[in-house]
Amino acid sequence: MSNAFSNEDVAAAAEVLAESIRRHAAVMVDADAPVRDALAAIEGLRTSARRYEEVIFGTSGWGPVFADLDEDDFDEDDDDEHDHPQEELVTTGAPPMTVTVRARYDYQIADPDALIQAGQLARIRSWDGDPHGAEPVAGVGEAIYELFHLAGSTFPALEVPELEPGSGFMTVHHTAAPLQPDDVVGAGVDLEELLISEEEDELLYDLAEPRYATREEAEEASRRLEQDEGL
Repeated sequence: MSNAFSNEDVAAAAEVLAESIRRHAAVMVDADAPVRDALAAIEGLRTSARRYEEVIFGTSGWGPVFADLDEDDFDEDDDDEHDHPQEELVTTGAPPMTVTVRARYDYQIADPDALIQAGQLARIRSWDGDPHGAEPVAGVGEAIYELFHLAGSTFPALEVPELEPGSGFMTVHHTAAPLQPDDVVGAGVDLEELLISEEEDELLYDLAEPRYATREEAEEASRRLEQDEGL
């Protein structure tokens, strides 16, 4: 692969990371350090760590080095097992997994485990500092949600001043009937019907995203929800 960064970039990123660690350590052991200094040290360390990961990936192709620090199941003897997931998929003849995200777009997933790992990394990044970030992503549905969550929106392209977002929901299904070109174009095509899940589709994840005009409305809705769950 062609390196996106030079050796000098790697050395500079490493030095910034080292200095951020030293600054962070100094603040953490100072009982009299102001809260703003502690927050600045934490954010500085996170920023420099992300930059270091970016430079390392652009130089060597190796992925994040801080994403799985709590995992202890790495085994060097298993290198051959994990180095070539695509080749294993082709060798075994396993068909790609297809999920449907409605409003309907189908995505073929050659390696579901790789997608789950991407969702795990997105969860770690978007929930940085929150215990939820360390919880494992249960499947491809949660992985897709975490990717949306990290992006900050389900459909970022629609974030324009001319559009005011309202309430909505998202579903992720495992489908055995991926869309074909003829399913979406041509005479007699009913696009609205394609938005309805098939009986064979397996619901993997659903997310309701209500949006209220005022904080009072949101609080009232939350109280109603708590009352309904208490029944």
